[in-house]
Amino acid sequence: MHFANLLEPWVLLRLVAGLVAVVLFGRAAKTSWRVLRRFDVSRSTEGQLALERHAELGASFVRVAAVVQVALLALTMLAGDRLSGSIRGAMCAFGVFHATPWGFRSLCATTTTAVAAGVVAQLYALDARVKSFELVRPLAQASLFLAALAAIDFGLAIGFTLDLDLSVVASCCSVQLDSVASGAAGPAGLGSAARDLSTIGAVASIAVSVLLAWRAARDPRMGLVISAALTAVIALPFALAASVLEVAPHAFEIPQHVCPFCLLRASVLFIGYPLYGAIFVAITSALGAGIGALLARSDGSRAALKGFARERMRREALAWGMALLIGALPVARYAVIARGGSLFH
Repeated sequence: MHFANLLEPWVLLRLVAGLVAVVLFGRAAKTSWRVLRRFDVSRSTEGQLALERHAELGASFVRVAAVVQVALLALTMLAGDRLSGSIRGAMCAFGVFHATPWGFRSLCATTTTAVAAGVVAQLYALDARVKSFELVRPLAQASLFLAALAAIDFGLAIGFTLDLDLSVVASCCSVQLDSVASGAAGPAGLGSAARDLSTIGAVASIAVSVLLAWRAARDPRMGLVISAALTAVIALPFALAASVLEVAPHAFEIPQHVCPFCLLRASVLFIGYPLYGAIFVAITSALGAGIGALLARSDGSRAALKGFARERMRREALAWGMALLIGALPVARYAVIARGGSLFH
């Protein structure tokens, strides 16, 4: 146990923010539990009216907690990058998270919770447009799920913090990732095939996602909205793969450098933050609209869905477009510098 890590400013800030998210989600979950047990829209008693007001208050807690959780994800990445200067051998946040078995578990939990919170926040925005209480119970269940995720995330963050030894000699990304990329780029050409597949797949799937999202924004029928959401889910792994196999090597002008954490560093103008931020906005907007379309079953909720889906689909299309543009910048820059030459040949 390394309790001295709790005195590190970035670590302390991350844990405090995580605790705030747990408290907010926990407070919302308390109300959600009461909603699932006692909410009955057919009654007009004082208790029912009070529960309806509490449900609205719980929605506010979830929205604020979602903002905190998303900011917590960015803070986690920033804290990892800052701590890399305290660990010998760690050139970026990869070395920090890789220094203990709890590192990437904690990061995955934070990322999962942030995405889930972003999607649920979208659904609460839809619920605010619906005049009935049709979505109260599904959102109450989602709130309980978020509270559990936030608690797990905070527990893993504590475990990661106490297990991290700042005096250890860590392995940097060039040892763990670049060597694998170099080996894959050998005679078999597996690295080249994977890079080409991810890049072509990312461009194609993002282009289809943008077209479907714009189409759904103009005509927000349930089928189009759900199709746009599914396409965004398909585009996500391609976009993430292309960010490390195509964008990162061109950003650093090193063919085998495939570290996503290095894209968050000042040496490349922090390009990773807007790149992954745009992808985050695209996927949460798409999933929010898609799940909202599945939950909207009455005429009133479907009418509310139209305006909601238009905004989210338009936001998804713009976010995917921004991600594609940001990812293309290092590639275009290298093409100009190299006068059209390829980085990989």
